[in-house]
This record gives sequence, C-alpha cells and structure tokens, in this order.
Amino acid sequence: MEGEQRPAPYQGLFADGHLVLYTLCSVLLPVFITFWCSLQRSRRQLHRRDIFRKSKHGWRDTDLFSHPTYCCVCAQHILQGAFCDCCGLRVDEGCLKKADKRFHCKEIMLKNDSRALDAMHHHWIRGNVPLCSYCVVCKQQCGSQPKLCDYRCIWCQKTVHDECMKSSLRNEKCDFGEFRNLIIPPSYLTCINQMRKDKKTDYAMLASKLGKQWTPLIVLANSRSGTNMGEGLLGEFRILLNPVQVFDVTKTPPIKALQLCTLLPFHSARVLVCGGDGTVGWVLDAVDEMKIKGQEKYIPQVAVLPLGTGNDLSNTLGWGTGYAGEIPVAQVLRNVMEADGIKLDRWKVQVTNKGYYNLRKPKEFTMNNYFSLMDVYLQQDEGGKIISILIHDVATW
Repeated sequence: MEGEQRPAPYQGLFADGHLVLYTLCSVLLPVFITFWCSLQRSRRQLHRRDIFRKSKHGWRDTDLFSHPTYCCVCAQHILQGAFCDCCGLRVDEGCLKKADKRFHCKEIMLKNDSRALDAMHHHWIRGNVPLCSYCVVCKQQCGSQPKLCDYRCIWCQKTVHDECMKSSLRNEKCDFGEFRNLIIPPSYLTCINQMRKDKKTDYAMLASKLGKQWTPLIVLANSRSGTNMGEGLLGEFRILLNPVQVFDVTKTPPIKALQLCTLLPFHSARVLVCGGDGTVGWVLDAVDEMKIKGQEKYIPQVAVLPLGTGNDLSNTLGWGTGYAGEIPVAQVLRNVMEADGIKLDRWKVQVTNKGYYNLRKPKEFTMNNYFSLMDVYLQQDEGGKIISILIHDVATW
C-alpha cells in the first residue's frame, strides 16, 4: 500500500551484521577459551616436569588421592596434586616448588663423614600418617583429626602426635623399625664407599654390627606386569625400604641390579621379584650369569610376588597364583622374612637341527624343574635287603 513505510536498506544490513558478529563470537569464543586453557595446562605440565627432573624427590602426579589428604606446605585439603613415592610427601600443585626446596627426601647415603652405623636420626615429616597408626608415646591413634597433623618417621614408620613430639624424639637415633633386618642403612653404604676407596673388602666385619639376622632385601619389580600394578608397588617398597634397594626391571636390567649383592656379605641378600613367570625367569637367568662371572658367593635367595596371570612357578613355590593388593605390602615383607629356602633345579636345553648343511645356530632354552613324575625301581637280595635303587624320570614340568 502507498501508506506503508518500508525500512531503509542499510537497516537490514546492520541487523545482518549483528547476527554474523554474534554467530562468530558464539563459535570462536569457546574455541579461544579452550585453546587458552590447553596452553596454560601445557605450561603447567612443562613446569612440573622440570621440577620433577631436577628434584631429589620421587614426585608422581595423581588425579585423585585415595584417602583424605592435606598439603604439607599450605595444610589445605587437596584432591589432586603430587606425592613423593620415596618419603610420602603430598603437596598441591601450586606448592610443589616450595615443598621441593623445604623438605628433604630419603638419603640413600649419608652426606657427612660419620662412619658409625648407628648415626641415623629420625627423619620426621608432618601429616598424612597411615590409617590405624598409633603414637609411640601415648599409644593412641594418630591422624584421626581432619587436618594436617602428627608426625611420621620415613625410615622406621613410627608415628607421634603433635603434642607428644619432644626434643628428645627429634634427636633420637632411628632403629629402622620392624624391617630393620631388610633395610640397607645409608650409613652402611657410606662406610662401603669409604672402604672401596681404601681398597678394603671385609664387608662381613662391617655387617656384623647390624646383627646376625640382617638379610637385606633387593626388590626387582616389573612396572608393566599385572595391569601396571608393579608401578604402584615400586613406590610402596621405596617408602618402607631404602630406595636404592628397589629397581624397575624395565629401566634397570636384573643383571645390573643384582650387582648390589656384591656390596653385601656372602650369601646374605634376598631378592623379591614382582612379576609373572617371565620376569622370574629373567631374574633367574641373571643369577646364572652371576655364577659364570665367578660371583657364586653373592648369589641371593629369590622370593616371588606374582603379578598378572600364568604364575605356575610362584604357585608351586607357595607364593600364590596372583597378587591383587589383597594384603598390604608390609605383610609381604613379613612373609619374605619368615620364608624358608628350598632348592630349584634349572636345566638348559639346546635344540639343534640335523643335517649336513645346517647353518642355523642352536637354540638354548632354560627350564625350571619344579614338578616331576618318577618311577623308582628297588633291587633286593634274597634276604630282602635293598642293594640298588634305579630312578627313571618319566615327565618333568
């Protein structure tokens, strides 16, 4: 109609421009925010990795702590952050750098020149004590308050309340607690280092000061076994023992790890293998290699903590068919201390191809003879007296 007023063309273009701008903002703004957040997250990760690389702590990231945890620096409740798998410190991400500078980790060797084996003092850290732990002074439960409280010695695992902590406890010598017979003291390694400089090898005289029951344990764990359960076990063993005694066989081959036995008295060391039958066989092959090198006096006794499936050897030796965390690691160490030694037959089988033009090298396999069926024949005289015994091996597994 002639009386209607039509909008100007530029007004429609202006409205379309607003629509385009709004659409671009609604699409690009979330993309920009996501990109900025990922960039900041990458920077934080690089910063953490740089601290982890330079630190003497064994820091590990975690997205969720398994029990109520408090930062050792700011004392605030935290759900995620980092923890040291050697001394047990737990910190928030923002306090990681401060904690790394303020707190010392376990020392595998003493820095001072003290050569006394009883020169170690308690190394106390505050907060996050284990559940169901009790104060060594008042015998009451520790860590029951919802805050950063109470102390724990990272060597002997003793706990004490804040109000029970005295100067005498801070300066008291540490006896390494329940597993003192399995732990290699840092002072022992300091003395060994000095003896090697002096070209002395009388380690038995030095170890006699630690007692006749001292049978140091070396832990060889496969971090890839048992759906990566071995990685968690490595940290738990480092907390209870000296970290120098715990090895990841995926990073340090067993033959290199077992050279620690040469720094210990003859036939005193024990080895705990955490893995499947393949890992156990790998370690036993390294033990055989020690015999070839003339290190028979240092050969350790081997215990097994079975991980994953197919653990026939460990089951036969009485260590079970598999470990899924049903018993604490401390109980595993108690089982190792109480275990009795038995001998295991190991055979080497060489397979060669017959023929005049055989260019292939013979293959050599190692067999663990842990179950056999045998026929026994007895030859007797007229009076019934046994004069000979013939044993025929029918089958071996």
